[in-house]
Amino acid sequence: MIHINKIKIYLFKYENKNPVLSSFGRMTFRSSLVIELIDQNNNSGFGEIWCNFPNHAGRYRFEIFKDYFANLLKKFEFENPSDPFSFFYEKFNSIKIQSGDYGAFSNIVSGIDCACWDLFSKNKKTPLNKLLNKNSLDKIQVYASGINRDEHKERINEARNLGIKKFKIKIGYDLKDDITSLESIENFLNDNEDYMVDVNQAWKLDEVNSNINALNQFRFHWLEEPISADNSLDTITNLINNHKNLAFGENITQMNNFIKLNDDTSIKFLQPDIARYGGISQIINLKDKVDTDKLYLHYLGGAVGLVTSAHLMSAINQSGFLEYDINENALRTDILKPAVKIRDGYLLLNSSIGIGFNLSEMSKNYLNQYYEL
Repeated sequence: MIHINKIKIYLFKYENKNPVLSSFGRMTFRSSLVIELIDQNNNSGFGEIWCNFPNHAGRYRFEIFKDYFANLLKKFEFENPSDPFSFFYEKFNSIKIQSGDYGAFSNIVSGIDCACWDLFSKNKKTPLNKLLNKNSLDKIQVYASGINRDEHKERINEARNLGIKKFKIKIGYDLKDDITSLESIENFLNDNEDYMVDVNQAWKLDEVNSNINALNQFRFHWLEEPISADNSLDTITNLINNHKNLAFGENITQMNNFIKLNDDTSIKFLQPDIARYGGISQIINLKDKVDTDKLYLHYLGGAVGLVTSAHLMSAINQSGFLEYDINENALRTDILKPAVKIRDGYLLLNSSIGIGFNLSEMSKNYLNQYYEL
């Protein structure tokens, strides 16, 4: 039985030198909200709570965690690492409905779930990925994401320096400008390189089919989220079946919808996000109900969620590739020890127990808020 004796929560903040742009806004600073659960054996389990948008989502989730979750977590006991997810998901179901705030509460429960799995694997004295699949590799291939179309040459060259050969470009602005950018990208790429495009839900239903058809001349590996994820599942299903190589999942909130897309469409790329909806527990359940070679975990945030995603991805789809934000972000590069390393296009894990990383001394330089109980 694992007994949680102490809880810490850290809000880290990093001011960008260059804003990160997308079709729905810009980020002038990056946030990472990390929880640390300490048990009776002084093991620490780390999990990251998604807080990218809007700008002060991290501060808001920090206060919700402190006011609603912290006292319940203190002295919480569990034998199965999925038990806390089940408890907290049910515990806060009414307030999610009452407030309409499904996102923040789901993100927090997902972060708690990841921390509990880290804690559980440390008690089992095994790396997290080996706990999930004894045949897991200690690395996973990554693709560079977060690339603004107008900066693609600079960002792609940065990724090439890490051995990365796959790149995801943000589009969804003016279609003619998108086409011009994709022409430039295809001329810039080497024969052994590939790319994906991310529309970030920008296209409307009355334009999506014509826009996709206009891009059929290009060789992208997948086209991600052409329409809003809050469209009906039937609408998304029809779109997938009428076009090739579409990717969805980052903003799908119900695990059953992944199963339906797997069963009822020709989709090749399902993209759940452990820090947003479901944590590790729900994706472990999902992998037994869908084709695992379709699971390409989405992740864009700090280092804790990144390495946790890498452990899970290496356990469930070793032939796939994981998202790696190539934009400057000290909360990805500086807050963990050992530092996260990309070599020959692979994110390297290690043989240490749990996720194999701890917060570094340097992380204190980015600490914006802190609470412990």
